[in-house]
Amino acid sequence: MAASTAGRLWARHAMPVTIGASIWAVLALASALQGQIFALYHGQAQDWWSSLGYSVAVFSVWGALTPVVLKAAAWIAQRPALVSRIAYHLLCLPAFVAAHMLVFVVLYWPVYGTGLSPVEMARPVLLANLDKAVFAYLALVALDHFRRPGGRRARGPESHDLAVPTAPVEGLWSRAGGISRLTPYREIDWIAAAGDYAEVHANGSHRLIDRSLSSLAEELPPGEFARIHRSTIVRLDRVREVRGLGRGDASVVFHNGTSLRLSRRYRDNLAAHFPV
Repeated sequence: MAASTAGRLWARHAMPVTIGASIWAVLALASALQGQIFALYHGQAQDWWSSLGYSVAVFSVWGALTPVVLKAAAWIAQRPALVSRIAYHLLCLPAFVAAHMLVFVVLYWPVYGTGLSPVEMARPVLLANLDKAVFAYLALVALDHFRRPGGRRARGPESHDLAVPTAPVEGLWSRAGGISRLTPYREIDWIAAAGDYAEVHANGSHRLIDRSLSSLAEELPPGEFARIHRSTIVRLDRVREVRGLGRGDASVVFHNGTSLRLSRRYRDNLAAHFPV
């Protein structure tokens, strides 16, 4: 159980951070190489390590801004009208470019601001990195688009395409690779939070749906499901036993042997169904 929990935590948190840092590092290396090639073409040699260090500094700030940009892009993607989405991006782009410049100056002024005040350093930083900033913002917007199930944004009420029902009475819909699948309520074992999404575990497999755990908690049949943790909802008839762990905590054991933690905050949700 500890190994599986650690694996889930790695998949949800550490692995995305590691992958993101690796991608930004590769982009920094590519940018430094590009600068070297241009410098050689114009007959102006550059020190490789200084060039690489500056590129790493530039893209490290975009790495730090990545969660905020992705949150903004996800919010914009929910706007029903194309015109409004474009307008929001046109507003956010200069805002994040300015944010990158300010963070860079604050962090790296002691290194690259020799002889300049922070205000004097801001202008050349902005002009030198404007193209990289536009590229970084557009790349993050594209990443938000393609990380969603099926690579599509959630459709609003104005969409005239065939809509996928989000929570019909009989089960939950998920979409991946352009294919919509229904997981009946009766087949669900438990549902786990996965950032802005929810991970539905059923019959030994799991599917990601573009819904938050909190919204699902309000719509699932209360007599069939119960929340046992801030990140977990279980189907009651899949629970085999509840084992006390002391100090009010317990573990919920499923028919297949899987064990999940029951936190003290949600003990009352199971009290009507199991002795806890």
